[in-house]
Amino acid sequence: MLLEPPRGMDDLLPEEYALKQFIVDTIRHVYSDYGYLEVETPTVEYYELFEAKSGEEIRDRMFDFHDKAGRRCVLRPEVTASIARLVSTKLKAVAPPIRLGYIADCYRYDEPQWGRRRRFWQGGFEVFGSSNPLSDAEILQVSYQVFKKIGLGEQYFKIGHAGILRSILESYKVDEKTQDRILTSIDRGRVEEAYSMMRSSHVEDEAIKTIKELVESPPIAWGVDSMDKNILNRIKGILSSWSGALKAFENLLEIVELANTSGVDSPMYLMPGMARGLEYYTGFIFEQSVPDAEVSLNGGGRYDKLVELFGGKPTPAVGCAIGISRIMQYMVEKRGIRVRPKRPRIFLAYLQDVDKRYIAKVLNILRRENIPLEVDLIERRITSALEYAVKNDFKYLLIIGKSEEESNEVSIRDLEKKIQTRFKIEEVGRIKKMLEEVN
Repeated sequence: MLLEPPRGMDDLLPEEYALKQFIVDTIRHVYSDYGYLEVETPTVEYYELFEAKSGEEIRDRMFDFHDKAGRRCVLRPEVTASIARLVSTKLKAVAPPIRLGYIADCYRYDEPQWGRRRRFWQGGFEVFGSSNPLSDAEILQVSYQVFKKIGLGEQYFKIGHAGILRSILESYKVDEKTQDRILTSIDRGRVEEAYSMMRSSHVEDEAIKTIKELVESPPIAWGVDSMDKNILNRIKGILSSWSGALKAFENLLEIVELANTSGVDSPMYLMPGMARGLEYYTGFIFEQSVPDAEVSLNGGGRYDKLVELFGGKPTPAVGCAIGISRIMQYMVEKRGIRVRPKRPRIFLAYLQDVDKRYIAKVLNILRRENIPLEVDLIERRITSALEYAVKNDFKYLLIIGKSEEESNEVSIRDLEKKIQTRFKIEEVGRIKKMLEEVN
């Protein structure tokens, strides 16, 4: 019998789950404030959904299998494709813009290491039906607010535009599949492999030199380097021979300026030669992290062709996926942050000679009044119950002895003030008032 979960898949103990739930609740609260409606898609999807545009890295690492009818299925490796499928089918009649949010577990057959598990959680938000740069900026705004409210104040963004490199490659009639492979190689740091593919696709040396210059250019710090017109003009000069690439760079500048104006005041680094592994990106792309993390904690971008690929009408779209599991690992291992599970404020203990029917009666009265409490089920001595209640951060210890039972009463001890009072069980309003005063 195997008593451990499969490699790369983790049990979550109460403290770990409490941290995860804090992050999830924060993501939900923030995207709800911006008008995103939550949806849920199946953990199991058909292989074809991710085969087309999820990228080489994901295709090679999917958990795939055949169902009993012989259809090839996968455990979802990411969620954006599923959301795009939903928009192209069940939401096709909804007027744009459509704002959708989600919380989901995903699966990839990665080699387990820091920031990479085979089962991991993501929280995402996507906008469908708008090509307005305000929608791209909104994704940055929501991401910024999520990190800020989680407590990751030292966040920063790396921002690029898939249209810059794609436009240069398209001018040499490089087909989309080859573009995808080239951009994937650049994203993985295999730049010489990317340049070799360009040469095989008859891309001129001058264009390869331009792409190499873009890829190797240092990031442009918004608000610092971007204030130096010479730096921006140098990039514009590099792109001057490719109108589509120049237009993409100008779109990137507009998005970042809108995000900054709307309150995103964390460092933003423009990277004209940036690429991301997912093949469906068509425009603005970004990654978000903090200085001492080893990996990005959030990433996304624009994917204007994905809904159409799944049979829907042409629909511009932009979104991102926050790495909940990565943030959890970072907060625990790098910041030493712990979140204690939320418990009731009252612990009820009783002496062994008390009739359990009286205990049940008291519990019924209290819970009928929506008073949360935890009851001792192993009949500790009162001193042990007191130690347990203090150790687990209870505010009150509710005590029932034989005399309380005979008088139809309970005793309640304030564990902080070390004050104990006794009252009739019908005076349940006093307990509610006590709880209201400390909450």
